[in-house]
Amino acid sequence: MSRLAQRIENFNRAFELYITMRDNYVKDKKNDSNKLALTQSFEIVFELGWKILKDYLFTKDIQVYTPRDAIKSAFQANILPQAQIWIDMAADRNASSHEYNMDKIDMMLERISGIYYRELCDFCEKIKDYDEE
Repeated sequence: MSRLAQRIENFNRAFELYITMRDNYVKDKKNDSNKLALTQSFEIVFELGWKILKDYLFTKDIQVYTPRDAIKSAFQANILPQAQIWIDMAADRNASSHEYNMDKIDMMLERISGIYYRELCDFCEKIKDYDEE
């Protein structure tokens, strides 16, 4: 199994957990456990997502080393149509471990459960074809 295939498999497992944590959060947004679980599952899915982009770009002879480079290169190669959302996801991923202002955390959780969720659903569909190329 290729590295890309392994990452996709890991992403799919993590994504299922992210869906569950997102659904739990949407049902009860005041529950601190739901907030933490959604944040952690998002962090894992984002990390696997950008690494899938990195590995996929490598199959196209494009080498990248950071999330920002992977996002920019994937956008330029017409692999990612929504680069700004991915840049925003990266920023929120980086901030999620260091933010203590509850209003900012709640705004971040709304993006994680809304905009980012929809983008990651689209990404999950798109990567089904990646390992077959």
